[in-house]
Amino acid sequence: MNHGESLSIQPGEVADATTQLAGLADRVTRVMQAEALNLAAEPSARDEVSQRVAATLNEVHASFGKTSEQGQQQLRRVVEALRTHAGALAAADDGLAV
Repeated sequence: MNHGESLSIQPGEVADATTQLAGLADRVTRVMQAEALNLAAEPSARDEVSQRVAATLNEVHASFGKTSEQGQQQLRRVVEALRTHAGALAAADDGLAV
C-alpha cells in the first residue's frame, strides 16, 4: 500500500514481531544456560598442548557467551523501543495527539 510520504504502522504486526524477537532472545538465553556445562572443555591429558587447547576453547566459550549476552540485551532494547514507539506512531497515524 502506497502512503506517499507518510509513515503507517500496523500495531498488530509490530506486536507480533516484538513477541517473536523477545522469544528469540529468551531461547538464546535458555540454550546458553542449558549448554554451559557441555561447552566447558576439560584437557584430555596433562601435557601442555592439551592444557592449552582446553584453555583456548574455554576462552572462546567465555567470549562467545559475553557477546551472546550483549546481543540478547540489544534485541530486548529493540523490542522495548518498538513497543514504546509503535503506539505513538499508530496514534499519530490516526490523527490523535501524541
